[in-house]
Amino acid sequence: MTSPPPADSQDPAVPPFTTEVRDSSTLQQWDVPSRTYRRYECGVLAEERPFTTEENASADRQIADTERRATQTALLEQARTDLATDQAYLELAAAGTATTDDAVAQVAELTRQALGFIRLTVGADLLDQNRTDPPTGPSGG
Repeated sequence: MTSPPPADSQDPAVPPFTTEVRDSSTLQQWDVPSRTYRRYECGVLAEERPFTTEENASADRQIADTERRATQTALLEQARTDLATDQAYLELAAAGTATTDDAVAQVAELTRQALGFIRLTVGADLLDQNRTDPPTGPSGG
C-alpha cells in the first residue's frame, strides 16, 4: 500500500524517465531506471513487478535512442568548434605562415573531423561508438 515514488528518486547514471498512463482511478508506471512496472488504483499500489522481456527490450531501445541523441548533440557542438580551428589554419595557409607541422596536425584534425561527420551522417550504430574508439579496418587495426 505504497504511494507513487517521488519523481526525483532516479539514478543519475541512467536516463531518468518513467512512462506513465493514467485514467480516472488507475496509474500505470514503467520505471526504466529500476526496470519496475507499477500499477496504482486510487493512489494505492495494486501491482509491482520486474519488467517483462518485451518491456526490457523497449527500455533498452529508449536508452539507446537517448544516448544517440546525446552523441549527436556532442558531435554537432564539436563541429562548431572544429570550424574555428579549420578557419585559423586556412588563415595561416593563406598568409603563407603555415608550417609543415601545422599541415601535419591539420591532416590529423581533418581525419578526426571526417570520422565525426560520418558518424553523424550515417547515424544509428555508428553513434553508439564512443567518440574516442579507434577506427577499425585495414588501416585502423
